[in-house]
Amino acid sequence: MLILASLQWLALGGHSVLGPIYGNVRKGIDFDPEAYAKKVLAVVHDDLELVRAQMWRSTQTNEAGRSAVLQAVIADLARGHDAINLLEVGCSAGINLHLDRFVVRESDDDQPLTLVCEDVTGPLNRALPSIARRVGIDPNPLHLEDRRDQRWLKACLWPEDHRRHVRFDAIVEAWPSWEPLEIHRGTASECFEEVLADLDDALTVVVNTWVLFYLSADERRTFLEAAHNAARRGGVATVSVETRQVEIPEFHSPRRAHQRGASRIVVARELSSPELWGWCHPHGRWLERA
Repeated sequence: MLILASLQWLALGGHSVLGPIYGNVRKGIDFDPEAYAKKVLAVVHDDLELVRAQMWRSTQTNEAGRSAVLQAVIADLARGHDAINLLEVGCSAGINLHLDRFVVRESDDDQPLTLVCEDVTGPLNRALPSIARRVGIDPNPLHLEDRRDQRWLKACLWPEDHRRHVRFDAIVEAWPSWEPLEIHRGTASECFEEVLADLDDALTVVVNTWVLFYLSADERRTFLEAAHNAARRGGVATVSVETRQVEIPEFHSPRRAHQRGASRIVVARELSSPELWGWCHPHGRWLERA
């Protein structure tokens, strides 16, 4: 994934060969895949340093489609609360901290900030409380005001997925008018509990989506135990949307074959232990309640 993102990074930067190739793919223009692949490989073989120069990065796909899932889950967990704090661990640029900025529909209306998500179990409540504070934690936060960060986030999107590129461009354009975020640089194990302790005026919903897979087993366990202990004490609820390969302490879920490749949604409600909430497409294109 990092190599593929690095190639698109070069294309977005105006590379003479890659730029036209990736531009046509993003626009959905018909092309010969084999011919394009040969051209891309030739670029890499001619100068390995082009790709190697970006290997210090990490893939930080800030997938807005997951906000469709988060809306439904948080609406359920925060029922009865007028306001919440939203704390995202592994927030990247923090796009999903603005989950309430997106309209969710089951069919596309061609509006760039509309998220298309099929509720497999039937229409779900998406009435959200107001969000008092939007807080993120990330070891290398990106900033949508920074053109290089914009370019990297766009490079992490699959080039052929035209809809996601249109949506990302619309988010960048709208971003200056959205509420500012509180972003803390650091890992979950370094600063989660300190940041959480500062959020005590409303229910705090702690969110992580496709982040824990990239952490060590010790880092995952430390964070999840702290988050779940906070939920059991009250004033905190947690939402974890991750591959089922990620082990969650004190949680056991049956595996069902038709959910292969799906993300598992595990929540911990106030004064409660973790439980299975449902399943979803990794990019939020469908959602099924358990």
